[in-house]
Amino acid sequence: MAEGSNTCYINTVLLLESKVQLDQDHAKKALLMLLERFPLLRMRVTERSNQPCFEEMENAPQSMDFRRMENVDSENWLHAFEKQINGAPFNTQQGPLWRVSLLRETCDATGQEIVYKNTLLFTFHHVICDALSIFELKKKLVEFLGLLYNGEAIEVKSLPFRPPIERAMQQLTRPRIWERLLIPIVLTFRKLKAYIRTPKLENLYLLTFPPPSGHLVTQKTLAIPRDLSREETMALIRCSKANNCTVHGAITAATHLAMSQILDQQNHVNESKSPFLIDSTYTINVRKECQPKIESEGFGLYVSFAPLQIMVNSSNKVFWEFARACTNEVHRDINAGNHRNTLKLLQCVNVPSFWTLLCYETEHGLSKSLFNLTNLGALSIDQEGKSPYKFAGSYLAVQIAPVGFVMGNNIFTVNDRLYWTVEYSPDIITKSQAEEFVDLSLRILMDACAS
Repeated sequence: MAEGSNTCYINTVLLLESKVQLDQDHAKKALLMLLERFPLLRMRVTERSNQPCFEEMENAPQSMDFRRMENVDSENWLHAFEKQINGAPFNTQQGPLWRVSLLRETCDATGQEIVYKNTLLFTFHHVICDALSIFELKKKLVEFLGLLYNGEAIEVKSLPFRPPIERAMQQLTRPRIWERLLIPIVLTFRKLKAYIRTPKLENLYLLTFPPPSGHLVTQKTLAIPRDLSREETMALIRCSKANNCTVHGAITAATHLAMSQILDQQNHVNESKSPFLIDSTYTINVRKECQPKIESEGFGLYVSFAPLQIMVNSSNKVFWEFARACTNEVHRDINAGNHRNTLKLLQCVNVPSFWTLLCYETEHGLSKSLFNLTNLGALSIDQEGKSPYKFAGSYLAVQIAPVGFVMGNNIFTVNDRLYWTVEYSPDIITKSQAEEFVDLSLRILMDACAS
């Protein structure tokens, strides 16, 4: 449990539609069942031997942070979502490490049919879970709501308490002797370079588009939601398969091409020529590498990330060739175990000191990463239709902390529809800049599928 992680919160919105009204007592009961199901929802952070650790709260059910926002309609969820993203910090020593808000139910009447719409907003301390864990929680919530509505008996089984990622991955991330000696030395030189020399902006995007606030200190995080129709999503899956690449590879290609085109267009005045070397990062699920193996329904923080460098020519590139190249590059990176390097590094350094350095580098534009890409892949929620409450959409955003990239992209496909959220700070880039990036990325994908 890294001390620096206490500034990072992960937020999500769950949209539900139904032909029946949502019983708010059922909503609270279902949330209490989640508390019983997932042990980490009952935790607070304490210290033992000067090390942070989890401890179960004595009164977890009574302490659950559940709020009803009767002044905000479900259909106007985005403003409330952004407000929740930038909400008050958690009291980690007291707990709980998550909160949930239920917006006011609305209804649409089309002919004889009435559709009720409900929205739930969640915030989690990132130290207790990752994006896949949150999806499994939402999946279970829809199931519990359906069982409560149908009046069925519910037996809630608590999942076992799993070891944290640093222990579960230890067999693969234990540093060698030479790494324990070399990594601190490299970090020391990195500190000297950062603190002794006058900081010089190195981030390609921020060099091209100076921050509107004039500084690089993030005060606020906002979100831009996008989605594809079922037909568009299935076309993307079908074309990716036909061209021997993954959907993640296609998205990687589209985002890198979009960034290259944006930079090329802006720098054309300055006679700057492509290709561009685009730096980004990507998140990877390490559950299968853990010992013991963590199942997909397991709730916890079991992801790592790795840097990616791709040379992009924005004008002369056959998309699917580039998508295959991106797929192969990510696969090579994973097969080489590069995504484990961060976990190794954290075992060789003083974590608070490293976090301070990371913050300094980010706030002075020394980090070269332009964006992060998190893709959960294909998922499903109650496709059999057992619950009267139907999944109608979901978006996810991490409260931007000094983590070194300009924009975050959180993507998943649920029930054959792709949902994409861009998180950004208005202190660093404008809303129109973030929208340009995601909309161009999606347009590149759809044009490639149509060609």
